[in-house]
Amino acid sequence: MPKANNSSALKKEILSVNLLLIGLTLLLTLASTLWLTLRQSQQALENNLMNSAQVIARTPEVAGSLAAGQPSSRLLEFLDESIRQVSDIDVIVVADAAGVQYYYPDHRHIGSVYAGAGGRRVLEGEPSFLSDDEDIEGAERCAFTEVRDSQGRLLGFVAVGIYMRSLSIIILRTLVRFFLIAAAVFGLGFLLSRKLSDKIKNSLLGYEPEAFLQLFYQREDILEALEEGILAIDSNAVVVFVNRAAREMLSIKGNAVGKPLSQAAPRSVLDRILRTAKPEYNVKLNSSGQREILANRMPIYRDKKLIGAVAIFRNRTEMARLAEDLTGVQHMVEAMRAYTHEFMNKLHVILGFLQLHQPERAEEYILEITRVQQQAISVIMRCIQDPSVAALLVGKTSRAAELGIQLKLDGASNLSAEQLLLPSNVYITILGNLIENSIEALNQTPRTPKSILVSIREEARRLFICVEDTGAGMYPGTVRYIFQQGFSTKASGRGSGLALVKEVVDIYQGDLRVESQPGVGTSFFITFSSPLPESGNQRS
Repeated sequence: MPKANNSSALKKEILSVNLLLIGLTLLLTLASTLWLTLRQSQQALENNLMNSAQVIARTPEVAGSLAAGQPSSRLLEFLDESIRQVSDIDVIVVADAAGVQYYYPDHRHIGSVYAGAGGRRVLEGEPSFLSDDEDIEGAERCAFTEVRDSQGRLLGFVAVGIYMRSLSIIILRTLVRFFLIAAAVFGLGFLLSRKLSDKIKNSLLGYEPEAFLQLFYQREDILEALEEGILAIDSNAVVVFVNRAAREMLSIKGNAVGKPLSQAAPRSVLDRILRTAKPEYNVKLNSSGQREILANRMPIYRDKKLIGAVAIFRNRTEMARLAEDLTGVQHMVEAMRAYTHEFMNKLHVILGFLQLHQPERAEEYILEITRVQQQAISVIMRCIQDPSVAALLVGKTSRAAELGIQLKLDGASNLSAEQLLLPSNVYITILGNLIENSIEALNQTPRTPKSILVSIREEARRLFICVEDTGAGMYPGTVRYIFQQGFSTKASGRGSGLALVKEVVDIYQGDLRVESQPGVGTSFFITFSSPLPESGNQRS
């Protein structure tokens, strides 16, 4: 499974989620902070306006000009300089008790009467206040305060205002400041999100979470399907994995994952590996039944630190049986055992005739069995040159005869000793399992006659094998399943012979066909064909 690149979905997802959270947080934070900041700025601006108005009202130049009844040059210079120097002041108005303006930023309005409502409020007795008086050249906010002389007489008033343009600049500066902060936070969040995504990906070995999860489940399924048992524990001797085969071999009931080893499998000594940190191989276990189980126990390290242990269990009994079936050893042993048993039975018959003082009958019996045996053996020895296959057929003939079954080799059969198409062990696996399958089928039916016909035809580039019996036969629905591992119409625990035949035929690219009819019998036809050799090459 390929690993994701840097522009992976994981990184995009983490970035999107983090940036969304940062954006929402910033939006809420900035909105509330901006509102508070603007409100504080407005209050500070109003305080500055009022303080400026009061300071200007107390200056000698203002009071002196109003008391003198005309604006002085020093007043004009002072107020012009104040407007230029103080950023929070855009306009200043000084008027006497009659509303006549002694100062206005536009000197052309000096001498005219102030027409705004704020001036009247001061002259009517309200000493100081803030107003949205727009009569001062469109000022947005104004502060008004009275001017009195040392005896407390009302001389006039001072108005200090700020334009909307200045307020907009203040708001804009505040917004720019906050947007710069937001951009810095976004940038920091982006970098942290990338580092977080890289850290998560490194912890997942470079895989996306979905791909890692799929890979995890795939490996779980593979380990669960293995015929070898697997049991793993962590450094605290707690079971972290156990597959189906291990549960069966160790008789573990229920879900053992997450349980202490002593509770899940009390007889297991896997935790010993945590103490010794040394592997143990081919340890024989005591198992219920006839199974012989071998275990390999190994420590698990990560970064040179012991983090657990794993045990792998193998059913040695099943492995030995399959090996014997594959090599034909079991068939040869059974054949020789049957041959020996039949020979002993015949010796007992001969001994009986002699004890009954009937030597003539004993002689006739010896000649008859010799003739029958010689006929069967002579056909096999004449047609079959491979000694292993010949020995198998002789042994199976004796075993079948002991069970009242006649096993015959087609007289037209032929098989050389050169093993042109198949090695001897493959012949033994195929013929041994097919003949044994027929013997068992005939042994379970009362039908007569009971016979098996074996035919082997070997050509330069073609091989034909046929095994036919006169058993009970099978229905089409049964024929479809006879090559499946574990399927059997006989006793439980069988069903591997025909599956092994099918496996071997497939390995050597042969063709296997079955014809069966209830009440008639069953025939197995197997054909192997050798491809033509390429120019200049010979088949080894």
